[in-house]
Amino acid sequence: MDANRLIEFLTKEGFRPEQAGPLEVRFKYEGGHYGVRWYADDEHFVCVVFPGFWHAKSDEELARCYRAASRAAGGTKVGKILVLDDRTVWAFAELLVERFEQFQAVFPRTLTILQYAVSRFAELMRQSEPAGDRRIELRRGDITRFTHEN
Repeated sequence: MDANRLIEFLTKEGFRPEQAGPLEVRFKYEGGHYGVRWYADDEHFVCVVFPGFWHAKSDEELARCYRAASRAAGGTKVGKILVLDDRTVWAFAELLVERFEQFQAVFPRTLTILQYAVSRFAELMRQSEPAGDRRIELRRGDITRFTHEN
């Protein structure tokens, strides 16, 4: 992949890309910092990343991150959610393209896939949040009515 060509393409698409290294270009998209990476030894492999969109603050949250990442990535084509050793969570879309035009054709859908995977991860994390310490207080009549109506 040619960094100059990628920067030109992203600019035409309305992004403000910047080269972050010899094999990476970064850009902002809908509030997040994304990147496109490629490898000198594999000219067809391209990786679109949304790095560090979540950070686990506790061991309990880290365990929930692993479960949510597995479930979110399992239900997403192309997209992966990975929990790294530093407790940050990244979204990836790994692509194999022969020509730059193929990358251009799938790039918008790739961003949509990453957003879906991240959204699904966040939804699963919210669903798995532990209940607070306060117990739900029900009046005796509420409990009786619930028991008899079911």
